[in-house]
Amino acid sequence: MQAQREALSAASVRVAEEKLNQTPGGTAVVAAESYETGKAVTIKDMLDFTPGVFAQSRVNEESRLSIRGSGLSRTFHMRGIRLLQDGIPINLADGGSDFQDIDPLALQHVEVYKGANALQYGAASLGGAINFVTPTGYTTPNSVIRLDAGSDEFARAQFKTGDVVGNWDYFASLSQLRSDGFRQFSGQKNTRLNANAGLKISPQLETRFYVIHGDMNQELPGNLTKAQLQNDRTQANAVSAARNSQRDFLITRIANKTTWISPNGVEYNAGVYTVNKNLYHPLSFGLIDQQTRDLGTFGSRIAQGELFGMQHNTTLGYNLVWGTTEARIFDHNQGIRTALNSYEDQHADNIELYGESRLHLTPRIQFITGLQWTHAGRETEDQFLSNGDSSYDRTYAQFSPKVGVLWQVKDNTQVYSNLSRAFEPPTFSETGAAPALKAQESVTFEVGTRGNVDAVRWDVSAFYSQLSNEFVTFLLPNPAFPGQSAILNAENTEHQGLEVGLAGPLASNAMAQGDKLDWTLAYTLGRFRFDNDPVYGNAAIPGIPEEYVRAKLDYVHPSGWTVSPNLEYVPEGYFIDLSNTFASDPYTLLGLNVSFKASDTLRFFVDARNLTDKTYAATTGVIINAAGADTAQFAPGEGRSIYAGVEVKW
Repeated sequence: MQAQREALSAASVRVAEEKLNQTPGGTAVVAAESYETGKAVTIKDMLDFTPGVFAQSRVNEESRLSIRGSGLSRTFHMRGIRLLQDGIPINLADGGSDFQDIDPLALQHVEVYKGANALQYGAASLGGAINFVTPTGYTTPNSVIRLDAGSDEFARAQFKTGDVVGNWDYFASLSQLRSDGFRQFSGQKNTRLNANAGLKISPQLETRFYVIHGDMNQELPGNLTKAQLQNDRTQANAVSAARNSQRDFLITRIANKTTWISPNGVEYNAGVYTVNKNLYHPLSFGLIDQQTRDLGTFGSRIAQGELFGMQHNTTLGYNLVWGTTEARIFDHNQGIRTALNSYEDQHADNIELYGESRLHLTPRIQFITGLQWTHAGRETEDQFLSNGDSSYDRTYAQFSPKVGVLWQVKDNTQVYSNLSRAFEPPTFSETGAAPALKAQESVTFEVGTRGNVDAVRWDVSAFYSQLSNEFVTFLLPNPAFPGQSAILNAENTEHQGLEVGLAGPLASNAMAQGDKLDWTLAYTLGRFRFDNDPVYGNAAIPGIPEEYVRAKLDYVHPSGWTVSPNLEYVPEGYFIDLSNTFASDPYTLLGLNVSFKASDTLRFFVDARNLTDKTYAATTGVIINAAGADTAQFAPGEGRSIYAGVEVKW
């Protein structure tokens, strides 16, 4: 039975699962219910059991996010993945993105499209896309108060509510989080508002308005050497603390999305959005002060018809966005602005036109083709000329084709394969480098299968990517500034990997009538290498571990108890430098989550992490050549901690 859409402009979890199962490549749907009985703060909390996705906290919600090796050299301000909320772009116009304003507790589910499988959103990047979907009044017709507290003075309060009133429905969530952080100088205070309201003008026409607001304030304790990490992981980097390093931003996104289903069943979507972001970011070298204004529009047409007597589905769409940033860098005294030493007006624009054809060769075999055209402009007007004029105006354009096959072997088994090209213009963090950067390009082949046998479920993908002009941190060939580095183009690199997701029952009626014990395993293998580089040969490109394992057991008792021991395992350390001379250490973490659903209106949970108090590096920076020396590149992972919460629903 096909799932029904309560709201035209927003899919339920079941509708999302059906849609992603028609994709000839790696995808995932993560229901909020799977992580809400825990701390649920970072993107790692949401996506940690999604194979192919690597997410680790640098400090609190400041995280590193990579899919299939995207953005390996980016240790700040994510790149290489299209982020959306309810199908509306989150990335700024230049492609960079932050996700701290995404509230995991204000979501209904998360959709993950790996690589070219994100074409339906106009994304043609190596990493793909992640769509964070908020509830509507149709899917959350109630009110909830949730209170969390735990280690390191962590405290959070949330209120959310939703309902349907006549032809209108609404959803709103307001939360505030405070924490001292487990390290010195790592406190945070965040306030988030997520709201939407939809008007069903007719059964086939709906318009929905969105407001997302975040006030994010976070201290940055900086990285440590491995020796410092092992001696006292809670200490801050002395320079970061002395310079009062922070990352504070105030962001507001307002959007509208309208959906119309015509009498002959063609679906039209169109929308507009605007973003206003102010960034205050003191660091060791200076204080970054930016005001960004973006304006975008998007639309799509989804139709079902026939071609040569066979079922034929088509999607056509566009994304247009214009952005302006007033980017200033000041000298500062512990976060107090002093002399101005850089001022640029940055202008970015993107045009994305895309189409996809899905031809049903037989009732069980679909042949999918797609094409995207991207045109991106990056212009900087230097307003601070005392140190020279660094203005530039650069344009990037490319076609990105895709072809794939989806074979429904049985009702419960699919096999798929695709071949695609990806194209990523540089962000402003990279375009300032000299010489001018080329766009990163890649060709990826993927094959996989998903399905279930009885209650055992699997989703397995293997991929191989050849990249040209990958963005990698290199030394600048400038004798006037020895040791200075920047993100430049690597000539040829390779990414390959295996993503395995497995889940199923282990036992039932073992301790009580009606109880059950289930297991879940997520395994990611990713190998990212130079390809006969003149300097680094076939060395590994550092940044994330080659192997990453998450596993858990879920014991569910009919009285309402759920007990879930879990494991995080990195079997081998990974290099932190391009010359492959210094590496992180392997680690194993154990955790335990316990929740109790006392009734339909009351739920409690306890989330204990790193039970053995293991000292480890959650993630690292990237340097050129450590020459075997220990450098301050390690971001400590959280020690033993415990969090508890209560949720009341009515």
